[in-house]
Amino acid sequence: MSQPMKRWIPVGLLLVCLPGLLEAGDPRIDADVAALQRRYSAMQDIQMNFVQSYGWPGRQPRTESGQVFLRRPGLMRWEYREPSEKLFLSDGETIRFYLPERKQVQKGRVGRSRDRRLPFLFLLGRGDLKRDFSSIEWAREKPFFAGNKVLAAKPGRSAGPVVEVLMEYDPGRMQLQRVALIERGGARNDFIFTNIRENAGLGKGLFEFQAPPDVEAVGLP
Repeated sequence: MSQPMKRWIPVGLLLVCLPGLLEAGDPRIDADVAALQRRYSAMQDIQMNFVQSYGWPGRQPRTESGQVFLRRPGLMRWEYREPSEKLFLSDGETIRFYLPERKQVQKGRVGRSRDRRLPFLFLLGRGDLKRDFSSIEWAREKPFFAGNKVLAAKPGRSAGPVVEVLMEYDPGRMQLQRVALIERGGARNDFIFTNIRENAGLGKGLFEFQAPPDVEAVGLP
């Protein structure tokens, strides 16, 4: 992200488009939602390449990419590599956002942060899709990857500015491969995941941060 920290949605909001929009409560939706929940609730860790695209109506989207690592019980590491290097770390309680170009690390508490990366703790089984969304339907939007399905979910009242979450997944593997967060006013944040490795045995040391010399530590806004 070009701005270091932005608003976030509750953790549970994570996760060939079918003709038309099926009614909520469709048994095929219920079965897939339950399968996704079971799969990620049983997962110990996951690492993926990601491409993040974000923008607003009338503006050219901006894109960043890198690699993300997640490990129970709430450990996160987002390594941004293009177009500039950045590092986001969380141990489930504290978050750190390291900006090498500024020689600065921003620190804060998970419970007070509104960062958009935190919802991806869903991939470690946190949250409940049926509980955290008021409705889940088939999306009208076509999938990014051929053969995938896309769910459109309406978050509950605690979701802040987010009005819809798109979750694209491989129906054979029940593997989440894209998440799009759509806000009031049309702002949109898409995450596309590739080279997904599950239960890779990620070590806890990967999520520890040692500040280089002459790095300024500041509190998150």
